[in-house]
Amino acid sequence: MISYKKEDYFITKVAFKTLGCKVNQYETEAICNLFQTADYQTVDFNEKADIYVINTCTVTKEADRKSKQMIRKAIHQNQNAKIIVTGCYAQSNYKDLKKIEGISLIAGNGEKNIILRYLEKLNINQTIIRVKPIKFLREFDNIFKGEKSIRTRAWVKIQDGCNKFCSYCKVPYVRGPNRSRLVEDILREIYDLDNRGIKEVVLLGINLGAYGEDLPNKNVNLSKLISLIVNFKGIERIRLSSIELVDLDDELLDVFIKYPKLCHHLHIPLQSGDDKILKLMNRPYNTSIFYKKISQIRKKILDIAITSDIMVGFPQEDNHSFNKTYNFVRKIGFAKTHIFPYSDREKCLATLLPDKVDQKIKKERSKRLLDLSKELSYNFRKKYIGVRVNVLIENEIKDKEGKVYSQGITDNYIKVLIPDLTGEKGELVKVQLNQAYSDYIISKIT
Repeated sequence: MISYKKEDYFITKVAFKTLGCKVNQYETEAICNLFQTADYQTVDFNEKADIYVINTCTVTKEADRKSKQMIRKAIHQNQNAKIIVTGCYAQSNYKDLKKIEGISLIAGNGEKNIILRYLEKLNINQTIIRVKPIKFLREFDNIFKGEKSIRTRAWVKIQDGCNKFCSYCKVPYVRGPNRSRLVEDILREIYDLDNRGIKEVVLLGINLGAYGEDLPNKNVNLSKLISLIVNFKGIERIRLSSIELVDLDDELLDVFIKYPKLCHHLHIPLQSGDDKILKLMNRPYNTSIFYKKISQIRKKILDIAITSDIMVGFPQEDNHSFNKTYNFVRKIGFAKTHIFPYSDREKCLATLLPDKVDQKIKKERSKRLLDLSKELSYNFRKKYIGVRVNVLIENEIKDKEGKVYSQGITDNYIKVLIPDLTGEKGELVKVQLNQAYSDYIISKIT
C-alpha cells in the first residue's frame, strides 16, 4: 500500500460519519483504518477536522435528506476542509451532489478503497467525481486492512450486492450484483480478530444468504463457511445479520443445531403481511410460505429470536391490506420489528404504481405497528424470566439515580443490564434473568 504522511499535505485530523446499514458501518471502519495506517489522526465528527468522510445511504428519501444534512454540517464546521462523500447516495446521485459547493471528492461504492490516493489531488475549490457503473462489478472489493480498536464483537463483511430487484428497492442499482468474498480472506480477518480477543463476530452482507453463489467453487455457501469459522477457539459466538426467508434452507438450519457457537437470532425481513402487496413488491414468498418457514425454524431452534422489517404505506396498501399486516405480525410474534415508511426510489418499478398512500396515514400506521412491536418484544423477553444465560458485556451505563450497570446481550439478542458488576468489556458472564422492562431485562449474577 502507498504510504501517505500527514505532513505531506498539512492535514492532521480526519472525521467520519456513517449513515445506513451495518455494511456501510463496516466499510467506514475499513476506510478509517486506512487513514490511521497512513498516520492521520481521527477525531469525532462534531469536531473541527481537516478531512471529513461521509459514507451515505439512499434506501429512503429520509436517508437522502440525512446524507445531505451531514455533508452540509461538515462544510459548515470547516469551510477549508476537504469533504469526501462516498456510499450509496454518492453512487446514485453524484450529479446532484456536485451542485453542493464545498465537496472535494465524490467516490462511488466501487472506489471506497482508493480514497487515500486522491488526497493530493483534492482542492476545496473544485469537485473530483469518481463513480463507476456499479452493474459491471463482478469481484468482491476487499478493503479490510486490520483493526486498531478492540471491541466486544466485530462485524465481518462477506458479501456485497443483490440480484433480487424487489420493486421498491434501490440497493441493486447502487450496490451492484451479488459478489462473495473469498473464504481465505474471511478466515484471515477472523484469525486476526481471534488474536485480538474478540468473542463474537457478526457476518454481514447486502444479501447474506447468496454468499458463495458467484464463487468458482460451487461447494462454498454460508453453511460451509460457518463450519470453518467455528474452529477458531477464541471466537465463542457467530451471529448472522439480515437474511432472506428463501435462503434459510434445511442445511443452514441444521448448522444452528450442530454448532452451539451460532447465535440463536435471525433477522428475516417480512415487509408486508398482505399477499397482494407482497406480489406488488416482487417478494419471493406469500404469507403462507412465510408462516410455515417460521414455524419450522421455531420447532428446530426452541429459543430462537426472530426479528424483522416491515414497510408501511406501499402503493395500494389500503386499510384492509394494512390490517392484514398488523394481524400477521401479531400472529408471528416477532421479538423485535423495524418499521419504516415507503418512499419512491429512482429506477424502482414501484414508483410507477398508482394509489400512493398519504404521509399522514403512513405515520398513523407506523405508530400502530411500533406499539405492537413494543408489546411483542416485551412478551418475548418475559418468557426468559428465571432463565440462566450467558451475556456478552459490551459497556457500562448509569441510570437516573446513578446506579451502575454492565450492559450486554444474550445469544438470542436480549439486552441485559447487570447491577453492580465489575468486569472487562468482552467478557461472557453467566447471569439469571430476573425482571423484564420495555427494551431490556435486569439480571443478577449466578
